[in-house]
Amino acid sequence: MAGLTNNASDPRNPTWTSAQSRAQFAALAQLRWCIFRNAFRRKGGVGELIARILIVPVIAVIAIFPILGAGFGAYLLASTDRLAMLSAITWGVFLLWQLVVLNISAPGLSFDINTIIRFPLSFPRYLTARLFFGLLSAANVIGTLALIAADIGIGIAKPSLAPWTTLVIFVFALANIFFTRMAITWVERWLSTRRASEIFTALIIFGSLGFQYINLSFNPAFQNGRVNKFPVLIKIFKRLRPVAELLPPGLAATSIVSSAQARHFNAIASLLGLAAFGCIFLVIYAWRMNREFHGENLSRVAHQPLATRARSPSRTSRPAPATTASTNGLLGMSSTLSACLHKELIYLRRNTNQLYGFIAPLFMVSIFASRIGASGTSDSLIFPAAVAYSLLGVAILSYNGLGMDGPGVQFYFVSPTRIRDVFLAKNLIGFLLTLIEFVLIFGILVFGAHTPPPLIAVATLCWLLFATFTNGAIGNLRSLSAPKKSTCRRSAAHRLRNLAP
Repeated sequence: MAGLTNNASDPRNPTWTSAQSRAQFAALAQLRWCIFRNAFRRKGGVGELIARILIVPVIAVIAIFPILGAGFGAYLLASTDRLAMLSAITWGVFLLWQLVVLNISAPGLSFDINTIIRFPLSFPRYLTARLFFGLLSAANVIGTLALIAADIGIGIAKPSLAPWTTLVIFVFALANIFFTRMAITWVERWLSTRRASEIFTALIIFGSLGFQYINLSFNPAFQNGRVNKFPVLIKIFKRLRPVAELLPPGLAATSIVSSAQARHFNAIASLLGLAAFGCIFLVIYAWRMNREFHGENLSRVAHQPLATRARSPSRTSRPAPATTASTNGLLGMSSTLSACLHKELIYLRRNTNQLYGFIAPLFMVSIFASRIGASGTSDSLIFPAAVAYSLLGVAILSYNGLGMDGPGVQFYFVSPTRIRDVFLAKNLIGFLLTLIEFVLIFGILVFGAHTPPPLIAVATLCWLLFATFTNGAIGNLRSLSAPKKSTCRRSAAHRLRNLAP
């Protein structure tokens, strides 16, 4: 790396030119396009292409409603001189932005962007590459389109306000992009330790379930003639409003409203405050990227205490007798199957998707069971519907049976372990979770609502056994017949490598 410094006085060390920087960014863009294009050439790529063709219009239809809602809402507020309520739209877009980030993850890439550090790259160019690599994510696209729609709505209603609104919307969009990047990178840093990952998992589960409870308890659409609790939330929002006005969504709305009311000083001050928030987000994000640029490793192994790391076996230790390898299992099982079951239980404890898919249906069934019991109504199809709903969160995990093993799947092929035992342990865990949910849902309905008829309960159990075994068989075949392989990136990497002076 000695020849990468920019010293124009040394002819052997020429100055880095802007053409080379543009070539680097062009190579990264080509690399991103090759990853996307070659993903459809691997085994199962045709099915993935068909799935995307079917899913993308559905996602577009779902996303078009908040985008049109932001546009029409801004138009109505501007045309009826109620721009003071514009903060509801800015806060709605901000929360929508973060909600999409949490629910629609970015597509997995077989290329790690951190590997570009090995090439002649300065930190400003590395930071720029990290900002633009993956910029067209679902959250950025949907949030930006919603802000553009709001800008168009205000511009149609009040054309004189359009230039200032466009400037504020542009700064607000940049602040949102920097905030999401900053939050994601620091969450990854905090989750690099196992304890923090487990705590964050618990917070996500309780936060999501708490949101569902608030929605069902305070939403007027679910009150069924009872006392409306919505004014309680209005009082809470009124108390939080002074604080919300000092945050980026509130500052954006205040700047636009102040400009419409000819209070130019307040409008400029709010815009400068919004820009200051964006700069703070960018600086914190750059601080995190600077640590990674200088070689910080976020691997859990690097942060694992020395006492818990695997120790090499002593030379004086003797191997266990071969005769005890198959007699120390749980409930008469082989030791291999018992070890695989223990591993799957550890995966269950540390996997947010599995825990949420197991707990969320029980939570929702308990809420609706209490409402059914209070109303005094009874329906024989409630129990089968609840069991079918609970099966969705567990059954989908069998179609990627080896996904939780990650890179550790290679040890299955170098150890004396039959792949049949591995999948048997995974299927047993799935069947056990399904059976536990069946029993818990039956108990929730018995104590919270009404006891299901015996014939309906037995028929539901028979259907559950059939659905579980069928889903497990299809999931096993799918897990083995659709492996993922690396994408060829030789041309783009070759272009990056040729940029060295």
